[in-house]
Amino acid sequence: MRKKLIDIYAVQTRVVFFPFIKAIKRYKLKFFKDDIVAAISVALLAIPQAIAYSLLADLPVQAGIFSAIFGSIFTGAFGSSRHLIAGPSTGIAILIQMIVANIMFVNFPEAMGDQKELIVLNLLMFLVFIVGVIQLAFGFFNLGKLLQFVSRSVILGYFAGVGVAIIINQLYYLFGISSSTFSPSAVMKAYFFILHIAEINIIVLIIGLLSLSILILLKWKYKKFPSALIMVVVISVLVYFLNFLLKTSNLKVPVLVDLGLTKVPTIKLVLPFLDFKLLYILFFPALAVALLSILEVSSISKGIATLSGQKIRSNQEVFGVGLSNLVLSFFYSAMPSSASVSRTTLNYQIGAKTRFAAVYSGIIIAFLIFFLWPLVKHVPLTALAAILIVMVLSVVEIRHVKLCFRAGIGDAAVFSLTMASCLVFRLDVAFFIGIIISIVFYLRRAAVPNLIEYAFDKKGKLTVVTPKKEPHRKIRIIGIAGELFFAAVDLVQNTLQKMIKEKEIKVVILRLQNIYHVDASICLSILRLNDYLKSKNKYLLICGVTHEVLQIFLKTGVVKQLGKDKIFLTHEAKPQLSTKHAIKRAEELIEKTIKSSKKTVSK
Repeated sequence: MRKKLIDIYAVQTRVVFFPFIKAIKRYKLKFFKDDIVAAISVALLAIPQAIAYSLLADLPVQAGIFSAIFGSIFTGAFGSSRHLIAGPSTGIAILIQMIVANIMFVNFPEAMGDQKELIVLNLLMFLVFIVGVIQLAFGFFNLGKLLQFVSRSVILGYFAGVGVAIIINQLYYLFGISSSTFSPSAVMKAYFFILHIAEINIIVLIIGLLSLSILILLKWKYKKFPSALIMVVVISVLVYFLNFLLKTSNLKVPVLVDLGLTKVPTIKLVLPFLDFKLLYILFFPALAVALLSILEVSSISKGIATLSGQKIRSNQEVFGVGLSNLVLSFFYSAMPSSASVSRTTLNYQIGAKTRFAAVYSGIIIAFLIFFLWPLVKHVPLTALAAILIVMVLSVVEIRHVKLCFRAGIGDAAVFSLTMASCLVFRLDVAFFIGIIISIVFYLRRAAVPNLIEYAFDKKGKLTVVTPKKEPHRKIRIIGIAGELFFAAVDLVQNTLQKMIKEKEIKVVILRLQNIYHVDASICLSILRLNDYLKSKNKYLLICGVTHEVLQIFLKTGVVKQLGKDKIFLTHEAKPQLSTKHAIKRAEELIEKTIKSSKKTVSK
């Protein structure tokens, strides 16, 4: 049964290279209407978001647009979810901004103008390439399960920290304050903002607050409407005429064209190059981006699957987003692709039926951008800041944060430390700090196995006993529940050593029921315990041994040292049977010892 379950799991985690072929064969004309309606709605939301994320990442507008186009197409075609929409995301955008800005500050401090832009775009291209390769490797080798060590508290803490960092960044645009000072720390950026608070552009602030009000009102009253697009159109028209009236004064509301975006985004394809110096600089930041993207893809696809009832293949999703990033690395200016919670939710709510809704949305975005660019370039920066601020506020739900604090001190500490790391350190560093915190807390819990003492009652049933209340017995049965690995060695060894010092004990039986893996440290500890017991004329028996653990015992020499007659395999249908056999063998060994002692005395 266990082997069958493992085989089923292996099939479910296997990557399919062309999953869309089966979907094409099953596609029906009645699906097209629902898919195209959902695709249009998603595309209308994606355009202002893509521009906003490009601005957030301090990259050319086409970086977010290309990510939205090709991320949606390739993840939709090669993933497993019917509703997942990929492209730029808030966390990825701000992480990219921090990574690129820090690398430029440390490694290329003298770069200016066109030279700086050239270096940034080359860094971005190579970074996206590394991200794609890492994600494809994760998909092929089922490494996504490593993220099980990242607890929900870390994810919430990270997104909360990212959210605060995004809001601090966007306050500069919302208040019309120019930001020329680089700092990887959100706390320092907030400090610089307060120092320059006197430089507020009151017109920009009014337009920004109006943008926020319209966006919140539309989201509250008309949830199915493309609220971001409607707000951007209204504010863009208002700002266009306002700037026309203010052109004789020094006041102006900055728009995208002020960033030098005078031409339609052009597609420039290049071959990713291999530079070992850049690989050394970019690998760990790229790993942080890849892991965050995988985390977003997995959590968002699983979250929407609980609503739709669809079965999700996580490795297939990682393969899809990895392939989209590999394709994006051939574009001279493109952000890494990740999952979008807002666009994915909208895609589901509008009623998309198949994966092709995501593919259609990518095609529609391309059409709108390349044919309506003269209108897009007049979008005000403060309106995009409003979109990002509202999006951030919906990423982390307060009720989930409350749950973390109510669950226990551990979860509360993990959430708080991860969030604080995002505000004090660079976001790529903060992400790894969060993972380390998760692993530390996991190991701390896992390293404390539950040691239980058992005994057979008068009815022959194995029951738990309290050592302090029970009389000393010659045979002690110690059950170990939990994971047996190196971190648990000291606790298990110290507990057993205290117990076996009692003179009355002749045999110690370790009961390893339901333990499927032991490592070298535990095997070495068992051998040492056996040697110590031998020196005191006592015995060690092990019962409840699974076939997996037996194989490890054979390879490490535990069976050879103890003897086959002292190890008893578990029986799934009769879980107490191996313990009964161990008791019987213990009684035989005690009787043998007594006879041997009598012979020695008589001589």
